[in-house]
Amino acid sequence: MHVVLTPSWYPDARSPHNGSFFREQAQMLRRAGMRVGVIALQPVSLWQARPPLEASEEDGIAVVRGSVPIIPKGVLPGDRTAARAVARRALGLYERVQDAAAGRPEVVHAHSVFVGLHVGALAAARWGAGLVLTEHRPSSTDRSRVGWRYRALRRDMRAVAVRSSVSTPFSRRLTDYWGLGPWDDIALPVPEEYFEQHRPSAGRRLRICHVSHLDPGKRVPETLAAVARAGRQLSQAGHQAPSLTVVGGQDTEVASLRDLAASLGIGERTTFTGRVAHAEVSRYMADASVFVLASGVEAGGTVLAEAQALGCVCAATPTWAGRFMVEPATGVVLPHQTLEDGDALVAELTRALVDIERALSQDSPRWRPEAIRARARRRFSEETFTATSRRFYDRALKARSARS
Repeated sequence: MHVVLTPSWYPDARSPHNGSFFREQAQMLRRAGMRVGVIALQPVSLWQARPPLEASEEDGIAVVRGSVPIIPKGVLPGDRTAARAVARRALGLYERVQDAAAGRPEVVHAHSVFVGLHVGALAAARWGAGLVLTEHRPSSTDRSRVGWRYRALRRDMRAVAVRSSVSTPFSRRLTDYWGLGPWDDIALPVPEEYFEQHRPSAGRRLRICHVSHLDPGKRVPETLAAVARAGRQLSQAGHQAPSLTVVGGQDTEVASLRDLAASLGIGERTTFTGRVAHAEVSRYMADASVFVLASGVEAGGTVLAEAQALGCVCAATPTWAGRFMVEPATGVVLPHQTLEDGDALVAELTRALVDIERALSQDSPRWRPEAIRARARRRFSEETFTATSRRFYDRALKARSARS
């Protein structure tokens, strides 16, 4: 099967972490025996410099990169026209760099509606391919349903045979928003090396980890406050105070958070790594017993799947991702009020961390790393992801045949 992905963002030399999971997914599909290509056209403001289209072969995958000029926020019409104009040239370039034996793509898989859907819909029409869409952006449902951009997207949405998102609650929201029938969900996959990563011995101290870009939506200050409060309660009960490792972020964000940790009395027990190579993240996570993600908004939460693949107990706010990714057998989902109230978040996360420490310190703990990893493999492995993707692609092909 020949599949072309049209993601709305994709890594390149300037931004190697930007959508790196799309590259990993493309490689997973290729290892499953599919011929895979990528057409990555990213939206940029009309007045920004735009590099020309370029094609390359990356580990056996043909990748065409470029950009689409847009008017920000869709305040004027023309998004679809601009995307299709660039996409026509990109599709021609993709066809030219393919060998004759490749044949026409049979399935196009668009990722996120803007601008991946516009590119994917044109590609599917040009090649007579089945069209699949996976939405990743929570903000895609914030758009007014009377604006230019919504109407243009809805026009191409009607061509999609299989619609999906990265969590069940998100899919329900998308079903209501678009009103074109139910959406499926597909769990974001974790590379095999996470399941094989060695875990150090447990030790006596609770080891907590957080990984993100440290933007305000990740609510790291509240996480620090909860770790400090949990440490005081555990110390009073005769337990060692927990350590915390915060992975990611630029120097300015790290500096302010380091000062906050010191003011909370946990500076000596808190490590800030700053931005690290993607391959290094798993090492820090594998060293933890608990992973915390206290986001205000989270659609897919790949990092929660990665943490479970490494055997960590997860504590998460009840975002779409938190409710989908974290089960009672793998961690704790905090109450709903923690999404809106910072004080409630600190209180509930404190309670969760204390309860997790007490559970892990028992002779027969509620959560065992090997059991968490086994459950994660069933849900988030490469094999599970490619099997689900293939089912989507088969459905798209059947829908294409029915239309023909």
